Amino acid sequence: MRQRPCRRWLPLLLAVLVAACAHTEKTNAPEAGPDPDRQARQRAGFDLVPPAPDVRTIQVYLTGDERNLPVVTLGTNETITLAFDLLETAGRPLSVYFYHADRTWRRDLSPAEYLDSFQRDDLLDYQPSQGTDVPYVHYQYQFPNRTIDFRVSGNYIVRVTEQGMEEDVLFERTFFVSEQVAPLDVGLENVLLSGQGYSAVQPVIRFTPPPVLQGNAFNYTACFVRNGRFEAARCTDRPMLAEQPALQFYLPPEAAFETEVVDHFVDLGALRVGGRIERIDRTTSPYRAYLEPDYARFGGTGLDPLLNGQIVVEAAVRGVAAPAVQAEYVETHFAYVPPDELPVSGDVFLSGSFNGWRTTPADRLEWVPERRRYEGAVLLKQGQYEYRYLVAQGRRVRPATTGAAPRLENLYSTFVYYRDLTLNTDRLVAVNHVRAR
Repeated sequence: MRQRPCRRWLPLLLAVLVAACAHTEKTNAPEAGPDPDRQARQRAGFDLVPPAPDVRTIQVYLTGDERNLPVVTLGTNETITLAFDLLETAGRPLSVYFYHADRTWRRDLSPAEYLDSFQRDDLLDYQPSQGTDVPYVHYQYQFPNRTIDFRVSGNYIVRVTEQGMEEDVLFERTFFVSEQVAPLDVGLENVLLSGQGYSAVQPVIRFTPPPVLQGNAFNYTACFVRNGRFEAARCTDRPMLAEQPALQFYLPPEAAFETEVVDHFVDLGALRVGGRIERIDRTTSPYRAYLEPDYARFGGTGLDPLLNGQIVVEAAVRGVAAPAVQAEYVETHFAYVPPDELPVSGDVFLSGSFNGWRTTPADRLEWVPERRRYEGAVLLKQGQYEYRYLVAQGRRVRPATTGAAPRLENLYSTFVYYRDLTLNTDRLVAVNHVRAR
């Protein structure tokens, strides 16, 4: 007969196992710079494979406008466009894989449960750049299509890999498939928070589920996103029931969207002096663009177009017939001037649409004593970008811009999820976007 282990050994065994797991997590943890939304991503399971070094200018949007958020309606002719570049002279076929996730971005279902097709498709539409100083290959892919179609709504992750090699990953990005089963009535209320000079925004929605989905109101969750920052979604699973079958959701005041400084904006659509471009150097390879310095006491102007966190190339680049393959890659130089032109306590990072709003060691700016400012350069494709500066001190990350006016124009997106116990996942039943000015 098998003997049960002596109870006095259990604490020791548990301690050994915990220590071993902790050592493994520490050893296998990838090195990364501080990220202001890292804790939010970990709580929500929002953890994507970062782009390989030669992958640039990743765009994922509802086909038709590069500023659109990547949300497609199930069972319609709408498509999502995936576009990106490889900094190589010759292209090669790649593959895309699709994964369903619940509302916390935990990958859950098997492909047979959420796809009416294959899990994988191949990227065969690619073109080398034409007459550019820096050679690259441009890829573009639209889905759903004849090969890839979805049968379940919800959160999705698209993974781009070497052809037929699911674990040889180039990058991952998110998108959404919604059912749009009923309209959402969305309101934005202003609430005053202690210690804040400006009022915060408290989204409020009213949603009436269709009869087939009525029953347990607590199977519903509403999530709110500002300006396309999906990794920082704020959710509530406590509907108000006073008007059933209609449900009302709102964020509590302490979770309302506090005001934030306007992001900086740069337009590299034309490589000439003007706007934010202080100087252009075409004698180097790649070309160099030097931007006006950004001062800590000033944010963006608030007059620049709101890009919803997206990259705009096709609609921004001027003077060429095919921006996707004729736009130049430019070594773009940024400069941040801290308060009193003195080094700050901590590290300064550059974060924007060009790097997925992350902060990694490659995004850290260097202090230049003779110019009394932080400087750094990023290789960017001609286009329009939003960006911000962040100061990281230990685990604490804060905006580097202080005293600037708040952003007055924002896009608030609402996602309503239904917990389907049959599928054992969260269906995305309704999405709405409201632009506040």
